Parts: sequence; C-alpha cells; structure tokens
Amino acid sequence: MPAKIALADGLPHLAGKRILIVDDNATNREIVTRHARSWGMEPVAVELPAAALELIEQGEPFDIAVLDMMMPDMDGLALAGEIRSRRSAQELPLLLLTSLGRLPQSQSSSVFSAQLAKPLKASQLYNTLLHLLTAGGAGEEEVEPVTDGKRARSVLRILLAEDNAMNQKVALRLLERHGYSADVAENGLEAIEALERQPYDVVLMDVQMPQLDGLDATRRICERWPAESRPHIIAMTANALPEDREACFAAGMNDYVAKPIRAEELAAALKRAKPLKNGDVGSDRVEYVNLDDGALQSLRDLGGDDFLAEVIDAFLADAPELIATLRRSLDEQGTEELRRAAHTLKSNGATLGAGEFAELCRTLEQRAKAGELDGASQLVEQIEQEYGPLRDALTALRSEPVS
Repeated sequence: MPAKIALADGLPHLAGKRILIVDDNATNREIVTRHARSWGMEPVAVELPAAALELIEQGEPFDIAVLDMMMPDMDGLALAGEIRSRRSAQELPLLLLTSLGRLPQSQSSSVFSAQLAKPLKASQLYNTLLHLLTAGGAGEEEVEPVTDGKRARSVLRILLAEDNAMNQKVALRLLERHGYSADVAENGLEAIEALERQPYDVVLMDVQMPQLDGLDATRRICERWPAESRPHIIAMTANALPEDREACFAAGMNDYVAKPIRAEELAAALKRAKPLKNGDVGSDRVEYVNLDDGALQSLRDLGGDDFLAEVIDAFLADAPELIATLRRSLDEQGTEELRRAAHTLKSNGATLGAGEFAELCRTLEQRAKAGELDGASQLVEQIEQEYGPLRDALTALRSEPVS
C-alpha cells in the first residue's frame, strides 16, 4: 500500500517533533495524540484555547499545532488569529480540523497552513503533517475531504452455511476484514434450523454440502419464509459456468460469488444485501444503522479492539445526557447550549462512523448557530430515535468476540 511506504520512508521527519493539539472533545484529542505518538512525535494536548495560548506565551517550543474548529468560548479560527499574533507561520504551522466543510481560502490562508475534514484518516493526517514540517508551513495546502473508498459497515446478521472447515475459516476472516461477523452452519439442514431459531439478513450458502445441499436448502427457505422476512441468500460455489449461476437463481438465491472467494467480490455482494425490515414475524431485533468501516478500522489501528471499546463506552456514557441537554435547551430556548451539545454529539458520532446520526446533529448545530429553531424539535426527535438503534449497534459491536 502506498500509505505504508510513505510512513516507512517519512518517519524520521516526524520523530521528535513537538505537536500542540487543541480540541475540547476528549475522544478526538486522544485519537490525534495516539496518532502522533505512533509516529514518534511528542504531543501536548489541551482542552481549552486559553490553555494553548498560555503554553505559547510561556515560550513552550512547538513544531506544529493542530486546532479544532468548533470549541466553546473561542473557535479554531479565532485561536489561530491569537497564535499568529505571537508566532509566524514559519515558526509554528497551524493545521485546522473541521467538520463544517472547507473554510474559504480568503478566510483561512492568512492563519492556517492546511485544513483537514473530520473524521480524520490516519494516512491523510500523517501526510499533511509531513508536508508542513518538511515544507516549512508556507502557504495553505489544498487537502480535500476523504470521500472515496469509504465502506458503509452495515450491521448485518450473517449466517455462513459451509461444511468445509478451511473454507469456513477463510470466509470468516474475509468477513472480519470488512467489519462483519457470522454464525456457522455446516450443512443446509443446520442452516434452516438456525433460521428457525432467529432471523438472519444474509445467508452465505455453499452449494455443495452433505445431508442437504445449498440449492435444496434455498428452495425450502423460499417455501417456508415469505419474501419480506426471507434472508438475502448469496451462493458460494466453485462451479462458475453460466448454467451453474442460472441454477442458483432458479432455486431462489439472490446473488453469487465464485470460489475461491475474493475479498472485493464478497464485500460487493454484502453491500447489495439489505437488512430485514423491523417487525418481521419472529424478529425482536432493533433497527439497523450504517457504520463506516473505515472509521472503525482507524480506531482499531490506533489501539486494537480495546481502544475501539473505550471509544464506544465513552460515547454511550456521554450521549444520553447530551441528548437530554438538546431537549432541555430547546425547551428553554438556549441556542448556545443546544449548539454545543449538538456539536459534541456530531463529532463523537462521526468518530465512530455513525454518519446518519452525525448528519442530523450537524443540521441541528447549524440551526442553533443561526438562531433558527423552526423544525429543531423534529430534529431532536429524529436524533432521539436514531440513537436507540445506534446504541444497540455499538453495544453489539462492543461485545463481538475478538478473534
């Protein structure tokens, strides 16, 4: 991967560099701090802009500073102006982190050397820091928000029907790489028994199995379950002739991947699958939410599953009170309190890849900032409704066994 080559070649340029991190959000501070430490940098992280200015006034030597845009009392742009009155761009390059979209260059180029969109991607942050520290911080670097290559991690319940132990291991590992887990059935009969116990959104169905093969198992599933509560069945077979495909579809299968399974083909097939609707017969499951697999993997890369669990725990601990603050401040017409709570929920949600939840919070934040509260009550209600499924999805992710 090119990013790994860049990291290997560039590490000496960042090792030993002192970086000032200013962000009122504890999770975001920790993420940037962990990245910086992993690259050999010496991070100093503070919550408040006033604390950052105090360090600079005391003459603390920093090679670069990373500033969050939305902070209470003083935002990143105002803080940058204060820093610039004390240190030049050559003395201290400033990197802005923002979830509000790119600031106009006329507004930012005089104080910032670069700006990045949140949620951050590690390689993008690394390459930007490397550029600024080797280019002297002159001129604002054009850095586009990361939009390509994101995989929406759907919290699908998957059943793997496969009799071969080695193939089971390979399939489970491929699923894990894309943020999924699965239960295993060793033949078609076991697959049907599993579906009788609980609903699944997807069945990865091997065609050649003992006792009951994949084709006959699929026919029985189609006979027993109506279309609206039937899983999305993906055939897995080494027989790749057109007539083999036709036999799979004729049996009632929805999709097809050839063996040996390629990671990208499996991911594409799962992306085409849709979760079962709520209220299906026999289903007591909650709604499903989409989580960005890239965001989750970035957290794993920082500290493994333990760190991801810590971030999830922090979100789940803070969110109920923040959501209560939304409702209370809305009732009391407290627009600034409303904006701050919405901003924190948006930032924390985006960190965990909860894009739909974060977007609702972002819209509410913008309404509160503009003092336009028409429709804000409905937004708060949507956020409350979205939080339940998100909480359950994160709790399920939190409890997934580490392989």
